[in-house]
Amino acid sequence: MLIESYDVDISVSTHSDEEFEYEAIAHLNVDIGPALPYLNATLRRGIYLPNRPALSWRHEGHNIGFWARRIAVDNLESREAAYAMLERLVGLVNRVWVQRDTLEPDPTTHKQLQPLEVHRSLPGLNCRACGEATCFNFALKIVGAQADLTRCTPLYEDETLTEKRAVLEGLLAAKWPAL
Repeated sequence: MLIESYDVDISVSTHSDEEFEYEAIAHLNVDIGPALPYLNATLRRGIYLPNRPALSWRHEGHNIGFWARRIAVDNLESREAAYAMLERLVGLVNRVWVQRDTLEPDPTTHKQLQPLEVHRSLPGLNCRACGEATCFNFALKIVGAQADLTRCTPLYEDETLTEKRAVLEGLLAAKWPAL
């Protein structure tokens, strides 16, 4: 196990005056810098900056940052949720570290997926089946990891959209580990 203990700071976010949310930081007792290329290989939609070293990732509406000696996460609804999320993230780092012999480390900085790339392959029906007013709004949510492609029911029900679905699934192909 790489991370055996850590200290936690939880604060009210200053990002928004309109919404009340918490931010949390795990101050680590060990340098996880050597684990970041392995995390980058696992979290393919993350943005890795090897010169820092730092890795940012969006998951379930949270901005998550991994640095050599800390892990930070935002958009948390409670202190309990903050502790639980940090525990899950520390567990993720430890699992990836244990599995590092079976992983190919990835030292590259990946290009961030753009909403227009996703939008081009959506049906363009603006049918609102996904819960969004337009397909472009849905593309924004997908890129921001705030929506799942399966919410676009026409992609899965209309056989003429099979090719578009395959393109989108390829664009979105990512190894989303279970936290």
